[in-house]
Amino acid sequence: MIDHELLVTSVTSATAEVFSMMLDMEVEYTGLISDLRPSESGLISLVGITGDWGGSGSFCCPPGFATLLYSRMLGLDANDAQGIDDEVLDVVAEVTNMMIGNVKNALEVVTGPLAISVPTVIHGRNFQFRNASALQGVAMGFRAEGQRFEVRIALAPTSDAVGMRNRIPVLGFAHI
Repeated sequence: MIDHELLVTSVTSATAEVFSMMLDMEVEYTGLISDLRPSESGLISLVGITGDWGGSGSFCCPPGFATLLYSRMLGLDANDAQGIDDEVLDVVAEVTNMMIGNVKNALEVVTGPLAISVPTVIHGRNFQFRNASALQGVAMGFRAEGQRFEVRIALAPTSDAVGMRNRIPVLGFAHI
């Protein structure tokens, strides 16, 4: 079982560190949020997490904040951003990768070794998302530069006995 406080602390620390070091931005943790949200336009970037625990980490933000992140990461004037394009999506993916990677590193003390996937970024309107109810996790709100965003982590053990590796049957006779 992963302690709820460890999840909150890991996400808060990882988010503050990435925004400070990579974007020169201070973040304010605004609290836990409900999984149910009204649909709106925005971006969601997802990173899969695997190991003895599996699930996902995600970063959600409005399009205007994504373009601000792009400007900050590349040292451009915020007015130079041209809207959402592949470069903005790449920056959102990289920010997500760094945050969820740092959370993964903090959780490995409890979960054992974990791996993360390449980020997937979705941009659109009128969509909602949710994690399966069996997952343990947190959905946390933050604010930076007057803009709100979310970071979520959802995990569950990948086997009945955490620490036991799943075995692959070979010809139905043996296990490796």
